[in-house]
Amino acid sequence: MLSRRSALRLRFIALSTFSLVLSIFCALPVSAQGNSSISQEFKTKDNNVSSAALVGIEKDNSNTIELSNMEDTDKLLGVVGAKPLIELSGGASGVQVVTSGLTLALVSDINGKVVNGDRVTASPIEGVGMKATSSSVIVGIAQGDLKSVSTEKRTITTKDGKKQTVNIGLLPVQVGVAYYTVDDGKASYVPAFLQELANNVSGRNVSPVRVLVAALILLLLFICITVLLYSAVRSSIISIGRNPLSESAVRKSLVEVGLTVAAVLVFAILIIYLVLTV
Repeated sequence: MLSRRSALRLRFIALSTFSLVLSIFCALPVSAQGNSSISQEFKTKDNNVSSAALVGIEKDNSNTIELSNMEDTDKLLGVVGAKPLIELSGGASGVQVVTSGLTLALVSDINGKVVNGDRVTASPIEGVGMKATSSSVIVGIAQGDLKSVSTEKRTITTKDGKKQTVNIGLLPVQVGVAYYTVDDGKASYVPAFLQELANNVSGRNVSPVRVLVAALILLLLFICITVLLYSAVRSSIISIGRNPLSESAVRKSLVEVGLTVAAVLVFAILIIYLVLTV
C-alpha cells in the first residue's frame, strides 16, 4: 500500500496534469481563430482577383469566379483566402475561395461605419464589401471594427454623380453566404416561418401584406378542397347505400371531383406564386 505522502504526491501530479491539459484545450480556439477557414479551388479569368477580395460565380460557368459588386450579390460565393486551414483542390492551378470560416476580407465604409457583428455584402467597388443596411445576400459577419484597422482612402463617384471618399481595410469576417433580412425594429404580424418561406420562394424580401394574402389564399384552398372531397365521398356512400347498381356512376363522379380538385390546386398555387413574386 502507498504511504500517505506518496498518495498526496500522486494526487498533486494528477491535478497538475489535468490543469495543464485543460489550459491547452482552452487556448486552442483562440490560437486557431485566425486560421479556421475552409476554402475551395476555382478558376478565374479576372487578373484583378486577389487575396481578401469578395468573389462570385461567373455567369454560365459554375467553376469560374470573378470579382463581386452590389449588382450581382445573388452570385456571391465567398472571399479569396490566404493560407486557409483546409483547402479543397480540384487538381488544377486556381484560386482558393473561403466559403466557410474566419478570414480577412476587404471592407469599406461606403454604407456607413462597419463594427463587430455587422453583416457584410458586396459594394459598388468590385471585390470590396460594405455594411448591409437592407435585405440582401451577404458574404458573412464582421468580427471587428473597421476603425481599429489600417485603411486606405479611395474616391468614388456615386450614382448621382457626386464624389465620395471611402476607407477600405482588411477586416476579419466570418464567412457564410446567406440571405439577410433587415430587422426594422417593428413588431411583425406575420409568423417568422411564413416570412422566411415566402422569401425563399420569391428569392427576395416579401412584404408582410403579400405574405398574408398568400396565406389567406392557401387557407381558402384547403377549405375548398376539404369541402369538395367530403361532399363527394359522403354523397357517394349514400348513393351506393341506396342503389348498389350506381357504383360505376359514383366512380365517374369521384374522378370528376378529383380532376376538379387538382385544377383548383394548380390554379391556387399559381396565384400564390404570382402574389409572392410579381
